[in-house]
Amino acid sequence: MPVAIIQKSTVKIAFAGEIRDKKLIDAFTEASILGLTGILKLKVSRNEYYFYFVKGSLIYSSNMKKTMDQTVLEIIKYSGFISREKLIKCEKEKSKAMKTILEMLIDEGFVSMLLYSKVISLAMRTNVIEAMLETEGNYSFEIKTKIESVHGVRPISITQLKPISTLIEENRAAVKEVAASLYSKIDKCNGATYLKANQSFLHNAITADMDYLKFFSVAVTDFIDKKWSFPSFFLKDKLLNSIAVYTFRALIVTGMCTFLYLAIMTTTFDLKNEQISGKDFYFIREKLTESLQNFQTHDKKQIQRKAAGPKEKDEKNTKPKNVKK
Repeated sequence: MPVAIIQKSTVKIAFAGEIRDKKLIDAFTEASILGLTGILKLKVSRNEYYFYFVKGSLIYSSNMKKTMDQTVLEIIKYSGFISREKLIKCEKEKSKAMKTILEMLIDEGFVSMLLYSKVISLAMRTNVIEAMLETEGNYSFEIKTKIESVHGVRPISITQLKPISTLIEENRAAVKEVAASLYSKIDKCNGATYLKANQSFLHNAITADMDYLKFFSVAVTDFIDKKWSFPSFFLKDKLLNSIAVYTFRALIVTGMCTFLYLAIMTTTFDLKNEQISGKDFYFIREKLTESLQNFQTHDKKQIQRKAAGPKEKDEKNTKPKNVKK
């Protein structure tokens, strides 16, 4: 979902730098303390993040890799809040209604505004956490005259981001693992009463009665303390799906190769062991010589007829006419 921006004619940069020299949380803090209104841009190797501030408050975020509508739809789809039948229905009718699947889900009442507000706020926060995990990149803050907030999105205070930043400094690997497994189902819960097993991490986050940043901080801390866990590496959904897909492709290729091998090996070929004798060679040579002679004779006759034609006409013209006595 785009953000309405009213900007000045000339671009004014409040501050800029590199992540190596300054952490992203420090850039957030500087924008908050100065009470700036504008966009904090973070350019990394394969993506570009945008953080929208209004008077020092972080109200929205997006990136170039995936639009916010795509992220929201992905969360709704894979978190188990919408049935497959409803998604298929909206997929079929979206072209007729000239709307996106997300708009169709909201119009049909399958996605309530409360659920949409929770999901888009969660998507904004996951985007911020993902950006904070980056270790290299350039950032710059562009001053804007006015930025209108997006309906339904809850802003983020900088104090909410500091625990996440501390977690990343102390346990980057754990934060990265949880952030990369948001759609994975939780396997076991030993003391984490706010989590439900056999539900995805995001499904638990949406149904929880706390802000996602606090939920994420508590969940990562308990994950480090082994109070809950994801399924083992070999039981994760993405890995299982990949194995199933490649196994199916391998079976198809194997079947085709087997069919071609059997088709070739079971086919009988009659080999002709005929030898060309000297008589055949001389017969063919005589036929070729005869054909060439006939062709030359035919050409000579044609030339003689063409040469004789004008002479006959001249003789006819010079022949005296019969005179009556």
